[in-house]
Amino acid sequence: MQGRPVTNHDLAALITTSGRSHGAVARKVNTLAADRHKLDLRYDQASVYWWLRGRVPDAPVPQLLADILGSWLGRPIEVDDLGFTDRGGQLGLAVATSADQAAATASELWKQVNQRRTLVGSAFVLSAAVGAGFDWHFAPARATTDRPVGDRTVGMADVERLHKARLEFIALDRANGGGHAFTWLVDHLDRAVTPLLAGRYTTPVGRELFSAVASLTELAGWMAFDQHHTFGQGVAQRFFIQALSMARQSGDRAYAAHVLSNLATQALFLNHGAEAARLARAARSGAGRAATQTLAARLAVVEARGWALVGDRREARAAIRRADQAMSRSQPGADPGWLSTFTPAHHAGSVMHALRDLGLHAEAARHAGAALDLPDSNVRTRALHQVLLATVHAGRSDIDAACATAQQALTIYPHLASARLRARLLDFARRLPQQDVRCVREYSEQARELLTKP
Repeated sequence: MQGRPVTNHDLAALITTSGRSHGAVARKVNTLAADRHKLDLRYDQASVYWWLRGRVPDAPVPQLLADILGSWLGRPIEVDDLGFTDRGGQLGLAVATSADQAAATASELWKQVNQRRTLVGSAFVLSAAVGAGFDWHFAPARATTDRPVGDRTVGMADVERLHKARLEFIALDRANGGGHAFTWLVDHLDRAVTPLLAGRYTTPVGRELFSAVASLTELAGWMAFDQHHTFGQGVAQRFFIQALSMARQSGDRAYAAHVLSNLATQALFLNHGAEAARLARAARSGAGRAATQTLAARLAVVEARGWALVGDRREARAAIRRADQAMSRSQPGADPGWLSTFTPAHHAGSVMHALRDLGLHAEAARHAGAALDLPDSNVRTRALHQVLLATVHAGRSDIDAACATAQQALTIYPHLASARLRARLLDFARRLPQQDVRCVREYSEQARELLTKP
Protein backbone atom coordinates (compact mmCIF):
# COMPACT_ATOMS: atom_id res chain seq x y z
CA MET A 1 0.00 0.00 0.00
CA GLN A 2 1.42 3.35 -1.06
CA GLY A 3 0.44 6.82 0.07
CA ARG A 4 1.28 9.03 3.00
CA PRO A 5 4.81 8.74 4.45
CA VAL A 6 5.52 6.99 7.74
CA THR A 7 5.22 9.35 10.71
CA ASN A 8 5.55 6.82 13.55
CA HIS A 9 9.20 5.88 13.03
CA ASP A 10 9.50 4.16 16.43
CA LEU A 11 6.77 1.63 15.66
CA ALA A 12 8.10 1.16 12.12
CA ALA A 13 11.59 0.38 13.43
CA LEU A 14 10.28 -2.16 15.94
CA ILE A 15 8.21 -3.97 13.31
CA THR A 16 11.11 -4.00 10.83
CA THR A 17 13.50 -5.36 13.47
CA SER A 18 11.03 -8.10 14.37
CA GLY A 19 11.06 -9.28 10.74
CA ARG A 20 7.27 -9.64 10.67
CA SER A 21 4.92 -8.34 8.03
CA HIS A 22 2.17 -5.82 8.71
CA GLY A 23 -0.38 -8.56 8.19
CA ALA A 24 1.36 -10.79 10.74
CA VAL A 25 1.31 -7.97 13.30
CA ALA A 26 -2.41 -7.40 12.77
CA ARG A 27 -3.25 -11.11 13.00
CA LYS A 28 -1.27 -11.48 16.23
CA VAL A 29 -3.08 -8.49 17.76
CA ASN A 30 -6.44 -10.04 16.87
CA THR A 31 -5.43 -13.42 18.33
CA LEU A 32 -4.05 -12.01 21.58
CA ALA A 33 -7.08 -9.72 22.01
CA ALA A 34 -9.36 -12.74 21.71
CA ASP A 35 -7.28 -14.88 24.10
CA ARG A 36 -6.67 -12.21 26.72
CA HIS A 37 -9.81 -10.05 26.53
CA LYS A 38 -12.33 -12.08 24.50
CA LEU A 39 -12.45 -9.25 21.96
CA ASP A 40 -13.40 -9.91 18.34
CA LEU A 41 -11.04 -7.52 16.54
CA ARG A 42 -10.68 -7.42 12.75
CA TYR A 43 -7.40 -5.56 12.18
CA ASP A 44 -5.45 -6.19 8.96
CA GLN A 45 -2.37 -4.85 7.20
CA ALA A 46 -4.24 -1.65 6.33
CA SER A 47 -4.75 -1.03 10.05
CA VAL A 48 -1.00 -1.25 10.66
CA TYR A 49 -0.47 1.10 7.72
CA TRP A 50 -2.55 3.76 9.46
CA TRP A 51 -0.86 3.17 12.85
CA LEU A 52 2.43 3.93 11.14
CA ARG A 53 0.94 7.14 9.81
CA GLY A 54 -0.22 8.64 13.06
CA ARG A 55 -3.41 6.90 14.12
CA VAL A 56 -3.61 5.61 17.68
CA PRO A 57 -5.54 2.35 18.19
CA ASP A 58 -8.01 2.05 21.05
CA ALA A 59 -7.17 0.24 24.26
CA PRO A 60 -6.09 -2.43 24.86
CA VAL A 61 -4.30 -2.56 21.48
CA PRO A 62 -1.25 -0.41 22.41
CA GLN A 63 -0.45 -2.70 25.35
CA LEU A 64 -1.01 -5.80 23.18
CA LEU A 65 1.39 -4.40 20.57
CA ALA A 66 4.00 -3.76 23.24
CA ASP A 67 3.69 -7.32 24.56
CA ILE A 68 3.77 -8.86 21.07
CA LEU A 69 6.82 -6.91 19.92
CA GLY A 70 8.58 -7.52 23.22
CA SER A 71 8.03 -11.25 22.82
CA TRP A 72 9.28 -11.25 19.24
CA LEU A 73 12.33 -9.11 20.02
CA GLY A 74 13.20 -10.86 23.27
CA ARG A 75 13.29 -7.68 25.37
CA PRO A 76 10.79 -5.58 27.32
CA ILE A 77 8.83 -3.11 25.21
CA GLU A 78 6.69 -0.44 26.88
CA VAL A 79 3.76 1.36 25.30
CA ASP A 80 5.82 4.56 25.49
CA ASP A 81 8.32 2.89 23.11
CA LEU A 82 5.71 2.53 20.35
CA GLY A 83 5.85 6.15 19.19
CA PHE A 84 2.20 6.98 19.74
CA THR A 85 2.50 10.70 20.42
CA ASP A 86 -1.08 10.85 21.68
CA ARG A 87 -1.47 7.64 23.60
CA GLY A 88 -4.79 8.81 24.93
CA GLY A 89 -6.25 9.36 21.48
CA GLN A 90 -9.88 8.31 21.61
CA LEU A 91 -9.35 6.27 24.78
CA GLY A 92 -12.47 6.31 26.92
CA LEU A 93 -14.57 8.44 24.58
CA ALA A 94 -16.89 5.66 23.37
CA VAL A 95 -19.39 3.35 25.02
CA ALA A 96 -18.19 -0.25 24.88
CA THR A 97 -20.29 -2.91 23.16
CA SER A 98 -19.24 -5.81 25.43
CA ALA A 99 -18.30 -6.38 29.05
CA ASP A 100 -14.73 -7.35 28.18
CA GLN A 101 -14.24 -4.26 26.04
CA ALA A 102 -15.68 -2.08 28.81
CA ALA A 103 -13.31 -3.64 31.35
CA ALA A 104 -10.27 -3.33 29.08
CA THR A 105 -10.95 0.30 28.16
CA ALA A 106 -11.68 1.43 31.70
CA SER A 107 -8.61 -0.35 33.07
CA GLU A 108 -6.37 1.29 30.48
CA LEU A 109 -7.91 4.69 31.24
CA TRP A 110 -7.29 4.33 34.97
CA LYS A 111 -3.74 3.19 34.33
CA GLN A 112 -2.87 6.10 32.07
CA VAL A 113 -4.36 8.73 34.36
CA ASN A 114 -2.80 7.12 37.44
CA GLN A 115 0.63 7.20 35.84
CA ARG A 116 0.03 10.77 34.59
CA ARG A 117 1.42 9.84 31.18
CA THR A 118 -1.32 11.32 29.04
CA LEU A 119 -4.87 12.66 29.15
CA VAL A 120 -4.41 14.95 32.16
CA GLY A 121 -5.36 18.39 30.94
CA SER A 122 -7.33 17.04 27.96
CA ALA A 123 -10.34 18.90 26.61
CA PHE A 124 -14.02 18.01 26.61
CA VAL A 125 -15.20 16.57 23.26
CA LEU A 126 -18.82 17.57 22.71
CA SER A 127 -19.38 15.12 19.86
CA ALA A 128 -18.19 12.26 22.09
CA ALA A 129 -20.73 13.17 24.77
CA VAL A 130 -23.55 13.26 22.25
CA GLY A 131 -22.30 10.05 20.63
CA ALA A 132 -22.15 8.26 23.97
CA GLY A 133 -25.75 9.16 24.66
CA PHE A 134 -26.84 7.94 21.24
CA ASP A 135 -24.88 4.66 21.49
CA TRP A 136 -26.17 3.88 24.96
CA HIS A 137 -29.76 4.60 23.99
CA PHE A 138 -29.92 2.88 20.62
CA ALA A 139 -27.07 0.41 20.09
CA PRO A 140 -27.67 -3.11 21.43
CA ALA A 141 -25.44 -4.41 24.23
CA ARG A 142 -24.49 -7.98 24.99
CA ALA A 143 -26.34 -9.19 28.07
CA THR A 144 -23.66 -11.48 29.47
CA THR A 145 -21.13 -10.40 32.10
CA ASP A 146 -19.81 -13.81 33.08
CA ARG A 147 -16.06 -14.41 32.88
CA PRO A 148 -15.02 -18.06 33.25
CA VAL A 149 -11.26 -17.37 33.15
CA GLY A 150 -9.02 -15.27 35.38
CA ASP A 151 -6.40 -15.36 38.12
CA ARG A 152 -8.88 -15.12 41.00
CA THR A 153 -12.51 -15.81 41.82
CA VAL A 154 -14.56 -12.67 42.42
CA GLY A 155 -17.58 -12.84 44.70
CA MET A 156 -20.15 -10.59 46.33
CA ALA A 157 -17.80 -9.88 49.22
CA ASP A 158 -15.50 -8.13 46.75
CA VAL A 159 -18.43 -6.12 45.41
CA GLU A 160 -19.45 -5.08 48.91
CA ARG A 161 -15.95 -3.78 49.59
CA LEU A 162 -16.25 -1.58 46.51
CA HIS A 163 -19.52 -0.13 47.79
CA LYS A 164 -17.90 0.66 51.15
CA ALA A 165 -14.94 2.29 49.42
CA ARG A 166 -17.33 4.50 47.45
CA LEU A 167 -18.97 5.78 50.63
CA GLU A 168 -15.58 6.64 52.09
CA PHE A 169 -14.50 8.51 48.97
CA ILE A 170 -17.83 10.37 48.80
CA ALA A 171 -17.32 11.66 52.34
CA LEU A 172 -13.84 12.91 51.43
CA ASP A 173 -15.13 14.55 48.26
CA ARG A 174 -18.04 16.38 49.92
CA ALA A 175 -15.95 17.75 52.76
CA ASN A 176 -12.75 18.62 50.91
CA GLY A 177 -13.51 19.02 47.20
CA GLY A 178 -12.65 16.88 44.20
CA GLY A 179 -8.94 17.66 44.17
CA HIS A 180 -8.40 16.15 47.60
CA ALA A 181 -8.95 12.46 46.91
CA PHE A 182 -9.01 12.08 43.12
CA THR A 183 -5.50 10.60 42.86
CA TRP A 184 -6.28 8.17 45.69
CA LEU A 185 -9.44 6.98 43.97
CA VAL A 186 -7.77 6.55 40.58
CA ASP A 187 -4.95 4.59 42.22
CA HIS A 188 -7.57 2.39 43.89
CA LEU A 189 -9.28 1.79 40.55
CA ASP A 190 -5.97 1.00 38.84
CA ARG A 191 -4.47 -1.24 41.50
CA ALA A 192 -7.46 -2.82 43.25
CA VAL A 193 -10.36 -2.78 40.80
CA THR A 194 -8.58 -3.76 37.57
CA PRO A 195 -7.62 -7.20 39.00
CA LEU A 196 -11.27 -7.79 39.94
CA LEU A 197 -12.45 -7.10 36.39
CA ALA A 198 -9.78 -9.51 35.13
CA GLY A 199 -10.90 -12.25 37.55
CA ARG A 200 -13.44 -15.07 37.26
CA TYR A 201 -17.10 -14.36 37.99
CA THR A 202 -20.59 -15.55 37.18
CA THR A 203 -23.16 -13.40 35.37
CA PRO A 204 -24.99 -12.34 38.58
CA VAL A 205 -21.73 -11.36 40.27
CA GLY A 206 -20.52 -9.72 37.07
CA ARG A 207 -23.57 -7.48 36.89
CA GLU A 208 -23.14 -6.37 40.49
CA LEU A 209 -19.40 -5.91 39.95
CA PHE A 210 -19.90 -3.71 36.89
CA SER A 211 -22.52 -1.69 38.75
CA ALA A 212 -20.17 -1.07 41.69
CA VAL A 213 -17.25 -0.22 39.41
CA ALA A 214 -19.48 2.17 37.47
CA SER A 215 -20.34 4.07 40.64
CA LEU A 216 -16.66 4.42 41.60
CA THR A 217 -15.75 5.51 38.07
CA GLU A 218 -18.59 8.05 38.07
CA LEU A 219 -17.35 9.46 41.38
CA ALA A 220 -13.85 9.83 39.94
CA GLY A 221 -15.44 11.71 37.05
CA TRP A 222 -17.10 14.12 39.46
CA MET A 223 -13.81 14.65 41.29
CA ALA A 224 -12.00 15.44 38.03
CA PHE A 225 -14.87 17.71 37.00
CA ASP A 226 -14.58 19.57 40.31
CA GLN A 227 -10.83 20.04 39.78
CA HIS A 228 -10.97 20.68 36.05
CA HIS A 229 -8.09 23.19 36.05
CA THR A 230 -5.76 20.41 37.23
CA PHE A 231 -7.09 17.30 35.53
CA GLY A 232 -8.94 18.65 32.51
CA GLN A 233 -12.58 18.35 31.52
CA GLY A 234 -11.56 15.60 29.10
CA VAL A 235 -10.53 13.34 31.96
CA ALA A 236 -13.87 13.86 33.71
CA GLN A 237 -15.73 13.17 30.46
CA ARG A 238 -13.85 9.94 29.82
CA PHE A 239 -14.59 8.72 33.34
CA PHE A 240 -18.29 9.52 32.91
CA ILE A 241 -18.43 7.70 29.56
CA GLN A 242 -16.71 4.65 31.01
CA ALA A 243 -19.10 4.69 33.98
CA LEU A 244 -21.88 4.69 31.37
CA SER A 245 -20.24 1.69 29.68
CA MET A 246 -20.09 -0.19 32.98
CA ALA A 247 -23.68 0.72 33.87
CA ARG A 248 -24.82 -0.45 30.47
CA GLN A 249 -23.18 -3.84 30.96
CA SER A 250 -24.75 -4.18 34.42
CA GLY A 251 -28.18 -3.85 32.82
CA ASP A 252 -29.20 -0.95 35.09
CA ARG A 253 -30.83 1.53 32.70
CA ALA A 254 -31.86 3.90 35.47
CA TYR A 255 -28.31 4.27 36.71
CA ALA A 256 -27.01 4.61 33.15
CA ALA A 257 -29.48 7.45 32.60
CA HIS A 258 -28.21 9.10 35.77
CA VAL A 259 -24.62 8.87 34.49
CA LEU A 260 -25.66 10.30 31.12
CA SER A 261 -27.16 13.27 32.96
CA ASN A 262 -23.69 13.85 34.43
CA LEU A 263 -22.41 14.38 30.89
CA ALA A 264 -25.30 16.79 30.39
CA THR A 265 -24.31 18.65 33.57
CA GLN A 266 -20.75 18.87 32.31
CA ALA A 267 -22.00 20.26 29.01
CA LEU A 268 -23.93 22.89 31.01
CA PHE A 269 -20.77 23.92 32.82
CA LEU A 270 -19.09 24.42 29.45
CA ASN A 271 -22.03 26.46 28.10
CA HIS A 272 -23.39 23.84 25.69
CA GLY A 273 -27.00 24.39 26.75
CA ALA A 274 -28.90 22.86 23.85
CA GLU A 275 -26.74 19.73 23.81
CA ALA A 276 -27.14 19.37 27.60
CA ALA A 277 -30.92 19.55 27.27
CA ARG A 278 -30.93 16.92 24.54
CA LEU A 279 -28.67 14.61 26.52
CA ALA A 280 -31.02 14.91 29.50
CA ARG A 281 -33.97 14.09 27.23
CA ALA A 282 -32.13 11.05 25.88
CA ALA A 283 -31.47 9.93 29.44
CA ARG A 284 -35.17 10.32 30.32
CA SER A 285 -36.23 8.38 27.24
CA GLY A 286 -33.63 5.67 27.79
CA ALA A 287 -34.49 5.16 31.45
CA GLY A 288 -38.18 4.71 30.69
CA ARG A 289 -40.16 3.12 33.49
CA ALA A 290 -36.98 2.21 35.35
CA ALA A 291 -36.64 5.83 36.53
CA THR A 292 -37.90 6.63 40.03
CA GLN A 293 -39.61 9.97 40.61
CA THR A 294 -36.42 11.37 42.12
CA LEU A 295 -34.42 10.41 39.05
CA ALA A 296 -37.15 11.82 36.79
CA ALA A 297 -36.87 15.10 38.70
CA ARG A 298 -33.12 15.18 38.31
CA LEU A 299 -33.24 14.53 34.57
CA ALA A 300 -35.96 17.15 34.06
CA VAL A 301 -34.16 19.86 36.02
CA VAL A 302 -30.92 19.27 34.09
CA GLU A 303 -32.92 19.65 30.89
CA ALA A 304 -34.47 22.85 32.27
CA ARG A 305 -31.05 24.31 32.93
CA GLY A 306 -29.98 23.51 29.38
CA TRP A 307 -32.96 25.32 27.85
CA ALA A 308 -32.54 28.21 30.27
CA LEU A 309 -28.92 28.60 29.26
CA VAL A 310 -29.93 29.17 25.63
CA GLY A 311 -32.83 31.43 26.63
CA ASP A 312 -35.68 29.09 25.67
CA ARG A 313 -38.14 30.13 28.39
CA ARG A 314 -41.03 27.95 27.20
CA GLU A 315 -39.04 24.69 27.16
CA ALA A 316 -37.27 25.58 30.41
CA ARG A 317 -40.53 26.29 32.23
CA ALA A 318 -42.07 23.06 30.94
CA ALA A 319 -39.07 21.08 32.19
CA ILE A 320 -39.17 22.83 35.58
CA ARG A 321 -42.85 21.90 35.94
CA ARG A 322 -42.05 18.25 35.19
CA ALA A 323 -39.17 18.35 37.65
CA ASP A 324 -41.26 19.89 40.44
CA GLN A 325 -44.11 17.44 39.88
CA ALA A 326 -41.74 14.47 39.98
CA MET A 327 -39.94 15.78 43.07
CA SER A 328 -43.27 16.24 44.86
CA ARG A 329 -43.91 12.51 44.34
CA SER A 330 -40.38 11.48 45.29
CA GLN A 331 -39.99 8.65 47.80
CA PRO A 332 -36.32 8.58 48.87
CA GLY A 333 -36.82 5.22 50.56
CA ALA A 334 -37.56 3.68 47.17
CA ASP A 335 -34.48 5.20 45.51
CA PRO A 336 -31.25 3.28 44.91
CA GLY A 337 -28.24 4.31 46.99
CA TRP A 338 -26.47 6.06 44.14
CA LEU A 339 -29.32 8.58 43.90
CA SER A 340 -28.91 9.77 47.50
CA THR A 341 -26.66 12.54 46.17
CA PHE A 342 -29.70 14.25 44.60
CA THR A 343 -31.67 15.75 47.48
CA PRO A 344 -34.44 18.37 47.65
CA ALA A 345 -31.67 20.92 48.23
CA HIS A 346 -29.90 19.91 45.02
CA HIS A 347 -33.21 20.09 43.18
CA ALA A 348 -33.95 23.57 44.54
CA GLY A 349 -30.45 24.74 43.65
CA SER A 350 -30.84 23.55 40.06
CA VAL A 351 -34.25 25.21 39.70
CA MET A 352 -32.80 28.42 41.13
CA HIS A 353 -29.96 28.20 38.62
CA ALA A 354 -32.35 27.78 35.68
CA LEU A 355 -34.53 30.68 36.79
CA ARG A 356 -31.47 32.86 37.32
CA ASP A 357 -30.28 32.11 33.78
CA LEU A 358 -33.73 33.10 32.50
CA GLY A 359 -33.37 36.44 34.29
CA LEU A 360 -36.19 35.62 36.74
CA HIS A 361 -34.24 36.66 39.83
CA ALA A 362 -37.15 37.27 42.19
CA GLU A 363 -38.62 33.86 41.42
CA ALA A 364 -35.19 32.24 41.74
CA ALA A 365 -34.69 33.77 45.19
CA ARG A 366 -37.77 31.94 46.49
CA HIS A 367 -35.88 28.65 46.17
CA ALA A 368 -32.90 29.81 48.23
CA GLY A 369 -34.09 28.46 51.58
CA ALA A 370 -34.57 24.95 50.23
CA ALA A 371 -31.29 25.09 48.30
CA LEU A 372 -29.35 25.88 51.47
CA ASP A 373 -31.14 23.27 53.62
CA LEU A 374 -28.15 20.94 53.60
CA PRO A 375 -26.37 18.84 56.23
CA ASP A 376 -23.10 20.22 57.60
CA SER A 377 -21.15 17.55 55.70
CA ASN A 378 -22.17 19.02 52.32
CA VAL A 379 -19.63 21.82 52.57
CA ARG A 380 -19.00 22.24 48.84
CA THR A 381 -22.64 22.13 47.76
CA ARG A 382 -23.56 24.74 50.37
CA ALA A 383 -20.78 27.02 49.14
CA LEU A 384 -21.81 26.57 45.48
CA HIS A 385 -25.43 27.38 46.32
CA GLN A 386 -24.38 30.41 48.37
CA VAL A 387 -22.52 31.88 45.42
CA LEU A 388 -25.47 31.10 43.14
CA LEU A 389 -27.76 32.93 45.55
CA ALA A 390 -25.31 35.84 45.62
CA THR A 391 -25.63 36.17 41.84
CA VAL A 392 -29.43 36.17 42.24
CA HIS A 393 -29.16 39.00 44.79
CA ALA A 394 -26.88 40.87 42.38
CA GLY A 395 -29.46 40.39 39.62
CA ARG A 396 -32.04 42.02 41.91
CA SER A 397 -29.61 44.91 42.58
CA ASP A 398 -29.40 43.98 46.28
CA ILE A 399 -25.63 44.43 46.35
CA ASP A 400 -25.23 44.32 50.15
CA ALA A 401 -26.97 40.93 50.33
CA ALA A 402 -25.01 39.70 47.32
CA CYS A 403 -21.63 40.52 48.85
CA ALA A 404 -22.59 39.18 52.27
CA THR A 405 -23.78 35.87 50.81
CA ALA A 406 -20.77 35.41 48.54
CA GLN A 407 -18.49 36.26 51.48
CA GLN A 408 -19.64 33.12 53.29
CA ALA A 409 -18.51 30.93 50.39
CA LEU A 410 -15.31 32.92 49.90
CA THR A 411 -14.34 32.17 53.50
CA ILE A 412 -14.72 28.44 52.83
CA TYR A 413 -12.87 28.49 49.49
CA PRO A 414 -9.27 28.16 50.83
CA HIS A 415 -10.26 24.91 52.56
CA LEU A 416 -11.84 23.29 49.49
CA ALA A 417 -9.95 21.85 46.52
CA SER A 418 -12.74 22.84 44.15
CA ALA A 419 -12.13 24.58 40.84
CA ARG A 420 -15.90 24.69 40.33
CA LEU A 421 -16.29 26.89 43.39
CA ARG A 422 -13.50 29.13 42.17
CA ALA A 423 -15.16 29.46 38.75
CA ARG A 424 -18.48 30.36 40.36
CA LEU A 425 -16.84 32.97 42.60
CA LEU A 426 -15.13 34.52 39.60
CA ASP A 427 -18.46 34.58 37.75
CA PHE A 428 -20.05 36.38 40.70
CA ALA A 429 -17.29 38.99 40.67
CA ARG A 430 -18.01 39.71 37.01
CA ARG A 431 -21.68 40.31 37.85
CA LEU A 432 -20.96 42.95 40.48
CA PRO A 433 -21.54 46.56 39.46
CA GLN A 434 -18.42 48.52 38.54
CA GLN A 435 -18.99 51.30 41.05
CA ASP A 436 -17.41 52.55 44.24
CA VAL A 437 -19.59 50.75 46.77
CA ARG A 438 -17.99 49.84 50.07
CA CYS A 439 -19.15 46.23 50.22
CA VAL A 440 -18.09 45.66 46.61
CA ARG A 441 -14.69 47.16 47.29
CA GLU A 442 -14.10 45.10 50.42
CA TYR A 443 -15.31 41.86 48.84
CA SER A 444 -13.28 42.41 45.67
CA GLU A 445 -10.08 43.03 47.59
CA GLN A 446 -10.43 39.81 49.59
CA ALA A 447 -11.51 37.81 46.53
CA ARG A 448 -8.57 39.10 44.53
CA GLU A 449 -6.17 37.93 47.22
CA LEU A 450 -7.70 34.46 47.66
CA LEU A 451 -8.61 33.60 44.07
CA THR A 452 -5.26 34.53 42.56
CA LYS A 453 -3.30 32.22 44.85
CA PRO A 454 -2.01 29.06 43.10
